[in-house]
Amino acid sequence: MSCRIFIADAFAGRAFQGNPAAVCLVPDLASVTDAALLAVAAEMNLSETAFVSPVSSPGGGGGGGVGGGDPFATADRFLLRWFTPMVEVNLCGHATLATAAVLQQECGNRK
Repeated sequence: MSCRIFIADAFAGRAFQGNPAAVCLVPDLASVTDAALLAVAAEMNLSETAFVSPVSSPGGGGGGGVGGGDPFATADRFLLRWFTPMVEVNLCGHATLATAAVLQQECGNRK
């Protein structure tokens, strides 16, 4: 599995404050097994790890990017899953906010 991993602190303006979450940018999340996602979340050992992947949209603003650009910078839709070190969870607010911050601040996505 190829991915870029960031640690982001939601609800804080500085590092090491707030609520930490790992954010893993995975180009093709659908091709990764649940066991692999769980293993990464266990390795991160934070309350939640978010896994995000760009999704192609009918208007062409999704993953893949034209001209070889970073799909995380250009996509307007994403697949998002959340794992604790032990199980997948249905929703995680602070990991979702951390994902949005990483997409904006690290990838330059302004959509």
